[in-house]
Amino acid sequence: MIRSEILRIIAEFIHEKFPTDKPLDFSVAPPENPEHGDYASNAALILGKRLRKNPIEIGVQLSDTLSVSGFSDTTVATPGFVNIHVPAHRLHDSLKTILSEKEKFGSLDFGKGKKARVEYISANPTGPIHIGNARGGPIGEVIARVLEKSGYKVLREYYHNDAGTQVEKMGATLWYWYRKQLGEEGEFPEGGYQGEYLREVADAALRIEGRSLDLTRLTAFGLDYIYNENMEVARRLGIAFDHVVKESALLASGQTLEAVEELKREGMVKEREGAQWFAPADEFLEDRESVVVRSTGQPTYFASDIAYHKQKFTSGYDLVVNVFGSNHHGHVPKLRALTQIYGFDAARFRVLLYQYVRVKRGAEVAKMSKRAGTYVTAKEVLDEVESDSFNFFLLMQAPSTHMDFDVELAREQSQKNPVYYAQYAHARTASILRNGAAYLHEGDLSLLKEKEELDLIKKMLHLPEVVEDTAADFHVQRVPHYALDLARAFHHFYEKHRVITDDANLTTARLSLVRATQITLKNTLALMSIAAPEKM
Repeated sequence: MIRSEILRIIAEFIHEKFPTDKPLDFSVAPPENPEHGDYASNAALILGKRLRKNPIEIGVQLSDTLSVSGFSDTTVATPGFVNIHVPAHRLHDSLKTILSEKEKFGSLDFGKGKKARVEYISANPTGPIHIGNARGGPIGEVIARVLEKSGYKVLREYYHNDAGTQVEKMGATLWYWYRKQLGEEGEFPEGGYQGEYLREVADAALRIEGRSLDLTRLTAFGLDYIYNENMEVARRLGIAFDHVVKESALLASGQTLEAVEELKREGMVKEREGAQWFAPADEFLEDRESVVVRSTGQPTYFASDIAYHKQKFTSGYDLVVNVFGSNHHGHVPKLRALTQIYGFDAARFRVLLYQYVRVKRGAEVAKMSKRAGTYVTAKEVLDEVESDSFNFFLLMQAPSTHMDFDVELAREQSQKNPVYYAQYAHARTASILRNGAAYLHEGDLSLLKEKEELDLIKKMLHLPEVVEDTAADFHVQRVPHYALDLARAFHHFYEKHRVITDDANLTTARLSLVRATQITLKNTLALMSIAAPEKM
């Protein structure tokens, strides 16, 4: 990776010329204006401030060092940025690397020998996954895939909180509809779930299990039915969980109460208002969500979550990741407190919160689902748009921002649709390679000299950087935007230059460029569980 090489050269330069006790936090990144170079570094500027030296003079020394190391075309700009151009021969060598690595291109090894567990979606067990909750699916899957691409062994996990008050309310609502189907009248339960969905589940119970179910068996049927439907939605999104943890199992095995008792012995639980509160150093006593055992003696959802996170933090994993909806923000400080209790490095526990999704059809906001009662379900949207568009659209905006999902645009089979635009670039590469099959052999890549050709190679070389940066900061929106940038660079090249020409050698070289583009696009789309079609 060229950026890594530049980073190494600069770090060695600082160590040899300006040794310092504190590490220098400098950057190497593409400049805002591409005319300034392929990469720019602020190392001289930061070093100058720390040492109270002229950053321009430091930049000149750094430029000389980079020139000796093979980056001959470097310049120093006020107030101390070093702009670096990658020589053409390095680009040609990198193109050979892409062609040889194929599906492994973009892979890194900084996570080799390490393990990560990533929890995501973990939908409410009493109803279908809604569009907002589903946003966590593509986000979590991209995190899992970039970590795998970085060398981690990843455990994808789903928490099924199939116990507690919400399940009791679901069971009561099912019982109402089930008995109604049997011709028995009754009052709709107080606090029961509105909408047609649980009525459909009750109908399914009658159809599949017959007329003899009691409340307990009906509730169990409902939990399984909803869980299976939600797992089908996950499958349609390209997600396959490795590990499912059930709250009921934590309770039945005694792990929940054992975790609470352990915290009580450590003085982390306080008695208040007849209930037991998780309150290390008297924290969280104003947060009713920190109750672990109610005044009735019944453990809370959070008590089981403590037992679950004890598993996570003591299971020998190097990284633990939770992908939650923003409504869980109050939960995060309590979970962070558990890292200290269970001896897990807090820096290796990462929580990503994502915001709500509003569904639109053009300018019109979609009405809530009659089936679900209060929201638009993921299945409803997936029945209208392809899963590739679903994933791509949910990933394009930063998770921390609210977003609109435009169903009409997602269904558009034209280049107005961003995922169509990216996939069309891949299909176009496949078409070109089919037409030029006779020239698909190793050629002279030094013939690739045009600006659009070199710009395309440079764009391809950013894929390992996209993987590295996304694995570090979880800014998953970087991946779809990179796919669009790469597709744009390819379309621009294709519009400017013929690939199959009268010059056989140039044709062979350009077909190699197209093949490398195809590899890079496919690998990028795969990070998002998106297909790379050969034809469109």
